[in-house]
Amino acid sequence: MTLDTVIMLFGAIVAVLPFLQLPLDWTNFFVFVAGIVIIGLGIAVRRRVSHDMSDQAKLFDSQNKPE
Repeated sequence: MTLDTVIMLFGAIVAVLPFLQLPLDWTNFFVFVAGIVIIGLGIAVRRRVSHDMSDQAKLFDSQNKPE
């Protein structure tokens, strides 16, 4: 399962939680946990994108060096 899929899954859980008729304490707990997971996944995606961009910049620099 990709990070994007997990983010969408947790977003769907957060969207559905108010309609499940769970006690308010449980709902608050699950929303809190889902939020923490989404934040962590967002950080992981950002690191992956910045790492990929730095790899592309290094490749571009190595290809365009004057001989």
